Amino acid sequence: MSLYDMYFSKRNKNYMYETISKLIKDELNIDISHSSKHIELYRQNYSTIFENINTDELSILNRELINHMGQIYLRENIFNQDPLNIEEIKNTDKYNTIIQKSYKNHIIHSSQRNKNSLNRYNFSVDVGFNEFKPKKITMIKENNNLFSNPTIIVQFNNSENLQFTLLETKIYNNKEYYTYECSTDDIIKCQDVLNIKILNYLMISPLDKSDIYNIKLIKKINYENKDYLCLEINKHDICENDEIGLIEFKDKSQQIVKTLFVKKCLKNYILTDLEDIDLDKSYTCLQLNKNIEIHGFV
Repeated sequence: MSLYDMYFSKRNKNYMYETISKLIKDELNIDISHSSKHIELYRQNYSTIFENINTDELSILNRELINHMGQIYLRENIFNQDPLNIEEIKNTDKYNTIIQKSYKNHIIHSSQRNKNSLNRYNFSVDVGFNEFKPKKITMIKENNNLFSNPTIIVQFNNSENLQFTLLETKIYNNKEYYTYECSTDDIIKCQDVLNIKILNYLMISPLDKSDIYNIKLIKKINYENKDYLCLEINKHDICENDEIGLIEFKDKSQQIVKTLFVKKCLKNYILTDLEDIDLDKSYTCLQLNKNIEIHGFV
């Protein structure tokens, strides 16, 4: 379906008017959901956004639609049609409350997971918001069952299963990255922690073990007349040019304290450029180039 078809679909028109009406109701205590005057204003301005905004993303068009209609409805309802200009409207506290509530982009990184997470496909993150509206997910293509179909499922809080469909693929540093777009406009309710599982179209997990590697030994060495930091890691799939993150456990949490780029892989020995780190501490590591990003709004 083209961007035009998605934007002008009955479903998108109705959903966006309901969203705008709810925002106006929440902030101004004015119900415009069945107001013929406000519906007509919405109808008259709807196509303007598509004509004036240069983008390939439905989410950006919808965001600008809320922004544009917010200005119109705020002028209509707050100022009773006083001849104030748009800049004066934008400076009002109530306008800013609505816009800020509607337009905060947020990215969730699998590499910033909690300590009790299993892996990049099954993890939890601490959050400071109560609602999350997922839009896209980007990940590196790997040799597992997740990429056998253009559709994947992302499960939130062990209950909300949302379908994502392949949107585009890109090559970066000789690695292929897949971006999927959420097929719905669902809003995920959350409090303090958000649990995320990424599953294939059959609801099967692509990985059932930890993706964090234990480092048996870390020290500085000289190899072929060049100084390196050497990490001894058993049974890994780390490759040259990968980016890895050194993890240090602090109290009940874990923290990435240093990022390293792999220069050479010699069986169980990973060589990186020298870095100033405390070699007496214990570290684990993960592959940061396999980080999964989930884009959405809060």
